[in-house]
Amino acid sequence: MEWTADSGRLAHGDRRSEVRKDWQTLELCDRFFDSIEQNDYDTLESCYAPEAIIWHSHDCLYQSRADNLAMLKRGMDTLPKVRFKDRRIRVFEGGFVQQHTIYVTRENGFVGHMDVCFLGYVRDGMISRAYEYFDTGQIEKFLGPSR
Repeated sequence: MEWTADSGRLAHGDRRSEVRKDWQTLELCDRFFDSIEQNDYDTLESCYAPEAIIWHSHDCLYQSRADNLAMLKRGMDTLPKVRFKDRRIRVFEGGFVQQHTIYVTRENGFVGHMDVCFLGYVRDGMISRAYEYFDTGQIEKFLGPSR
């Protein structure tokens, strides 16, 4: 089967369908990080699959979807501004990798920043597993002077 306006689909095995999946994964990645920047909790929540598990390099522990969403919600409620700059995204079959610098404006006006690598595995158009890596040696640049 070829692409037709009537069918609105590509044939299974058509190489163009792979590009279409990559585009959807790229959109998911952007939607996820944009929702954090825009304090859009509902969109953020919709990006995670119900069984999502998140791992962070700072403690090497796995975090449940509910715990991760609660942490991100606290950040949305308390941090005046969060930005992901210099986003570099690579899509692969089944997921994406994004490298970026996160900038967080604290209540006292301090702007912290840190380089991050986020690896997301995607199932059914949602992030099902995520691994977030950052250099703990940069933590003072992120958190700011001792509180």
